[in-house]
Amino acid sequence: MKRLWSVAIILALISMISVGVMAKETITWWYENATPEQESALLDNFVKAFNLNNPETQLVVRFDPNMDANVRSAMLAGSGPDLVMTAGVGYAQQFIVDDYLLPLDDYAEKYGWFDRFLPIMIELGSFDGHLYALPKTYESMILFYNKTLFEEHGWKVPTNRAELDDIVSKMVEKGITPFAQGNADWRGNNEHYVGVFLNHYAGPENIYKALKGELAWNDPVFVEAIALLNDFYQKGYFGEDYFSLGNEDFVTLMAMGEAGMSIIGTWGFQWMNPIFGMTGQDWDWAPFPALRDGVEYPFYDLGIGTTLSINAKSKNPDATAAALDMLTGDKTVIAGLNRDWPGEWNMPLADLDADDFQGVVDPRYARHIEEVADAVEEGLYGYTTWTFWPQKTMQYIIEGIEVVWLGQLTPEQYMSKVNEIFQEELRDGAVPPIPTR
Repeated sequence: MKRLWSVAIILALISMISVGVMAKETITWWYENATPEQESALLDNFVKAFNLNNPETQLVVRFDPNMDANVRSAMLAGSGPDLVMTAGVGYAQQFIVDDYLLPLDDYAEKYGWFDRFLPIMIELGSFDGHLYALPKTYESMILFYNKTLFEEHGWKVPTNRAELDDIVSKMVEKGITPFAQGNADWRGNNEHYVGVFLNHYAGPENIYKALKGELAWNDPVFVEAIALLNDFYQKGYFGEDYFSLGNEDFVTLMAMGEAGMSIIGTWGFQWMNPIFGMTGQDWDWAPFPALRDGVEYPFYDLGIGTTLSINAKSKNPDATAAALDMLTGDKTVIAGLNRDWPGEWNMPLADLDADDFQGVVDPRYARHIEEVADAVEEGLYGYTTWTFWPQKTMQYIIEGIEVVWLGQLTPEQYMSKVNEIFQEELRDGAVPPIPTR
């Protein structure tokens, strides 16, 4: 009899455990490709902490090198991850138009997201009066440079065109490539350089007017910006192996002193210490210089590198919202992610400053977080193509500039085509919302 009771108790316990496991809500997040160290950074700093603090929920992350395409295919089929990640506002917009994303207004009120983020970020993630996307990271294009090399030659970081031309000529004289750049890993690197030259030659006010349809993209000020970029490329200022160098390849050239500077976005911080650590040289960063008289300095080309949303088909939207809240609201989690994966977790929070990262992240990175946030609050920002340009225009920017570099298109012809595509998308309502300056 006792044995029968024991068996019954064991079966009952197993049943209870099984029911508990079955009752646990599972939410999914498909993430882009990452190194083993980067996977550990996300899992150790956030996913494990969330699952521990929310025992009724299991957050599962799937790392996928084809995340963009697979998320799109799954959502078109009416499924996909609960937590939807895209490469930026321009990419998220189509999901919103097609009703694939859940409005976040109620959750934003509940968790205080409207006040948590910098106001412009809330505007960028909103469409037709509703919030759909939170920023995982804000990005800015900046100038990284080999500090050891600069100190050795007594060079100062350039702040304007004259100073830039001077230092470039001095590097060329010494056989040093002025800018270490390449697009072997990501053809989209092309648009980074186009965007930087447009912003820092034409100035943010002219970019704003063009995005609003008040100034044509083939206006002389934009054509001159692309002519200058083409001049840099033709003179070899970007090196001779642009199309064969990946990101870590060209950063290595800078770390070795074979190149002096590199135009990279915020994500470049993740490569600096590991690569420079192998060469024993030092690095630093600065705002990109003004390329024309009358253009303000400094300002930062602003972008949302990644958006986070909730799938409209999610069976567990409340649990997904709770995960978003912890990811963007727990400063211990945010500090840990920035320590272990710098440049990818630059969350644009209204109350975030360098003190929040004191002793946790590299002080150069902490300085960037604070300076860019302050600049954005003061309106000192430009516009990145992947956040503010519509998709067809952005794609042509990436592909067409290579034709210019090959000598098959003039800068004027290139910008006239950019203007033609943009005006069509503007008429079709495909241009992302542009916050008032």
